[in-house]
Amino acid sequence: MKTQESVVEINFEDRPGLGFEIFKRFEDHHIDKIGMEVVPQQGMVIKFCFTSEQDTQSLICDLETVPGVKSVKLRDYMPYEHREHELRTILNSVNEGIIAVNKEGIITHINQVASEIFHQRIEDTVGMKAEVLFEADPSIFETLKTGKPYSLKERKIQKGKRVIHFLTSGVPVINDKGHIIGEVITIKDFRQVEEIISKIDRQTKVTTFEQIICQSPLMQQLIDTSKMVAKGNSTILLRGESGTGKEMFAKAIHFESPRSKAPFIPINCAALPDTLLESELFGYEEGAFTGAVKGGKKGLFEQANGGTLFLDEIGEVSLPVQVRLLRVLQEGTIRRVGGSKEISVDVRIIAATHRNLEVMIQDSLFREDLYYRLNVIPLRIPPLRDRSEDIPLIAQSLIRKISGKLGKSQVYLTRESMDLLVEQAWPGNVRQLENMLERIINITDTTEIKPESFYQWTDLTPPPSTLTTEQEQFIIKIPLPKQWPPLKEIVNEVEKQVLEKVLESHQSSRKAGQVLGVSNTTILNKVKEYGLKIKQE
Repeated sequence: MKTQESVVEINFEDRPGLGFEIFKRFEDHHIDKIGMEVVPQQGMVIKFCFTSEQDTQSLICDLETVPGVKSVKLRDYMPYEHREHELRTILNSVNEGIIAVNKEGIITHINQVASEIFHQRIEDTVGMKAEVLFEADPSIFETLKTGKPYSLKERKIQKGKRVIHFLTSGVPVINDKGHIIGEVITIKDFRQVEEIISKIDRQTKVTTFEQIICQSPLMQQLIDTSKMVAKGNSTILLRGESGTGKEMFAKAIHFESPRSKAPFIPINCAALPDTLLESELFGYEEGAFTGAVKGGKKGLFEQANGGTLFLDEIGEVSLPVQVRLLRVLQEGTIRRVGGSKEISVDVRIIAATHRNLEVMIQDSLFREDLYYRLNVIPLRIPPLRDRSEDIPLIAQSLIRKISGKLGKSQVYLTRESMDLLVEQAWPGNVRQLENMLERIINITDTTEIKPESFYQWTDLTPPPSTLTTEQEQFIIKIPLPKQWPPLKEIVNEVEKQVLEKVLESHQSSRKAGQVLGVSNTTILNKVKEYGLKIKQE
């Protein structure tokens, strides 16, 4: 007859011979005991085999008649089984692998994550020697011997055709007497580590269009266009001088796009020699060259899969690498250095350059077919000198940032200093402006920055006077109806005619403002109010 297992909990008042009488009742009913545990506040817990429910109920009734027994009830698990179930639940709830070994180095526990990392079944791994699973990792046995823990050691193990790449840490298990009785080992899959790093990088370096400081119509139009094209997947080519913020625009486009939750990976193509650039972009197989990491390495195209790869300074890429880039853009696949397998990748390319690619094509330095693949959506970022109305806002933002970094109280530019900055050509654009402001703030011990500081510590000089003095007479005609118009209308008419006259010879709001002693913004507002035309700066 088929037997089943059950667990009974007996609560009692202790007395001599109680245990003997309880065991005798089991024998009287011909029921075999499997295990027993005495638990404080819970009494005696016994696991037994039975063949029918009637036998079990008869046993319980008999046990309740034993002198000293207060209650008898069935339960689902033995206490040790309940503790084991809780331990398994805890171990399997964490997202890293956990392996416990005893003092002989035999595996006693392994959670689900660790079994998946090593491609082992839990039941096959428990009881295995750790040196078999870890291929004689010396760190594990050093900890068992000395009690010295270790942290985040990188390991690669070849298991058949698989390469298991992971980070491992180990801590000793020490009893109350100070003896080492085992070790707990944690395992992190290296792919998981790369994903965590990528997520942290994306969180700490998020750039949005709202963070791009500007007020000029030129930049606003560029931002509006960038937001539109961000929604698609077409390749974008950012053009602009050094220091105009091409990488900032690339990040903003990525985080405005449907790919924002996937990686954004930038690489400066001018910073690496050809061979290293090629292996960084496409990865390599094990043994592809001397020094290649065991198991090979993923390239940036694979790491950016599902996201965006920003190729800065694309004009510096050599012709052989250009050929490989063209293949990725055409086929959507890459081949690792030293490999033969085609790997599909889903990556949006944003490229950037300050070079004149059209001239490079004529000089046979840049492939025309690659140019057309990259130049699907061209976006040109204007230099600072073409949007001088942005300089005051950018300068103020940079001063706050630099002052905070240097731990200085807030400083500000005088009006003369701001006018001086607006007059400059800034060949290095925002990067040059930031560099110069940081230098000045470092050596300034007052709350205001005057032009003299720039003259002393930078190569800025007072702008040459290009304005001419009006020598001719200028007659203003006020149309008079039958009655005199209100004074406000007369003043507005005078203001309008003066602006028209000045703008004839000084066709920019900045220069007209200098002639009339008002700000650039005031001139722009008056021009709009009176419906005048002005040269766009």
